[in-house]
Amino acid sequence: MGRKLTLEKIPGFPIILYVIRGFYIAAEGMTARQRAQDVIASNLANLNTTGFKADRPLFQASLEKAVYRAQDGAQAHIGSLSHGARLETTLTDFSEGALQVTGNPLDLALVGEGYFAVQTPQGARYTRNGAFSLNNQRQLVTREGFQVMGRQGAIQVPPNTNLRIDEEGGIWINESRVNQLLIVSGALNKEPSGWFAGNATLLQKPTLRAGALEASNVNVVREMVSMIEGMRLYEAHQKLLQAQDETLGRAINDLAKI
Repeated sequence: MGRKLTLEKIPGFPIILYVIRGFYIAAEGMTARQRAQDVIASNLANLNTTGFKADRPLFQASLEKAVYRAQDGAQAHIGSLSHGARLETTLTDFSEGALQVTGNPLDLALVGEGYFAVQTPQGARYTRNGAFSLNNQRQLVTREGFQVMGRQGAIQVPPNTNLRIDEEGGIWINESRVNQLLIVSGALNKEPSGWFAGNATLLQKPTLRAGALEASNVNVVREMVSMIEGMRLYEAHQKLLQAQDETLGRAINDLAKI
């Protein structure tokens, strides 16, 4: 009967396993960095988008495994072994952007917490973009044409009247206060479209500034530094992949000579 040969006893087999694991780590790193670059590119593309909130990539170890050491017949935990990093999710930076004075009385900027409520085809959505106007029906709408909501419903301005919005969001038609902007707060999630959604509660005492807009909170210097850093890390993973490929080629060629 011939001697049974297990994979672990094949000369050079541990090296091959190490190299294959290295392929996986390098590929995971390249994928994660590419996705992070997409997030940065989106931030930079919205540098001049009113009320835009930047996203931050969040990385996490991929396939992390506990490592133990055999000692006196027992196992002692000595740490963990990761198979690389992956982009787990993105976090939204909710810090306020700078105020830009426009002089347009229908431009509104929220000072402190809060979101404007807007009625969209997908339902209620929320935004910090206060660039509003009146449509042909003299309703207060966003640049996309969606109705801006008040506490008593849509905001309608009769013909031949003057509209004024005070610092608490009160809607004044001539000398009468007829409605108030629906401004909410809460732990909201940003959708790919840029709108915010989630469970919102009424903000009782908001603070607004008419004739101004909140700029994007994207810091172009920070984003460019992050992009350069990401490119260098991508290149480092690429070189690691090439090194692993060369090592695997040598291992396979040398095994044939044994």
